[in-house]
Amino acid sequence: MDVDGYCRTSVDDIYAIGDCAAHANPFADNAVIRLESVQNAHDMATCTAKAIMGDKQPYEAVPWFWSNQYDLKLQTIGLSLGYDEVVVRGQSAARSFTLVYLSKGKVLALDCVNSVKDYVQGKALVITQATPDKSVLANPEIPIKSLLVS
Repeated sequence: MDVDGYCRTSVDDIYAIGDCAAHANPFADNAVIRLESVQNAHDMATCTAKAIMGDKQPYEAVPWFWSNQYDLKLQTIGLSLGYDEVVVRGQSAARSFTLVYLSKGKVLALDCVNSVKDYVQGKALVITQATPDKSVLANPEIPIKSLLVS
């Protein structure tokens, strides 16, 4: 079901959230998408509750996902839709690395495998659509937070 920026359907006072709600997402270049994640449902519910209570705030949460697979902690921030380049931080053989997805040099998303610091610090790169130097970005010894332009 399509919803607007406040999770409202085309029927007055009817809202939809979570997996069933298709919305224009700013982290997908405003494409209308469905995000099938627990956090998305939670964030949309918060947006809806605020709207019902008269405190309308648009749904603009950064998409994020996680999964634990045996000894691997997989974490994603942002959406990699439309990427044209991938920068690898670290070595996959070490089972701790990050894939940074770029579009025209701008950071769209990160897939982090056992790289919690990259995941936490990478959120700011996604929100700001940072355009870091790719050789510096690829160096896992350089903290991602240092790549933000002040």
